[in-house]
Amino acid sequence: MSENISAPLAKTRARPVFRNIGFAELANYRLPIPGVASIVHRITGIALFVCLLFLLAMLQMSLKSEAGFEAFRNIVWANPFAKIVLIGLLFAITYHMIAGLRHMVQDTNAWLDLPTARATAFAVFALSLLVTALIVWRLW
Repeated sequence: MSENISAPLAKTRARPVFRNIGFAELANYRLPIPGVASIVHRITGIALFVCLLFLLAMLQMSLKSEAGFEAFRNIVWANPFAKIVLIGLLFAITYHMIAGLRHMVQDTNAWLDLPTARATAFAVFALSLLVTALIVWRLW
């Protein structure tokens, strides 16, 4: 017990103070791209869940009779707004699927370092836009 316990400690930097962000500060807050990818993944999941009722009603209407199918065609194919909504849902499906695969890989503790997380987040956005564009181009 001859060690000198009263030796001075090295100076340390002051710890940062974290506080909640107020509503007025939201416009100034920049979320990193992996955070944006995660939030968009949640938003697309919610959008798919909410629109599922609409899509199932449209499917039921189109399968019920020939008149229902013609009504479906008039609603969807004759209306440009309906086409834009369906393209948005197609993007939501592709983005949610690709981002879900990314999250599953990250659950294995891979792709967690910041440069790789940024690169995979950009790749998810780019790949889902590309897949959506290819499907729309093929079906149009």
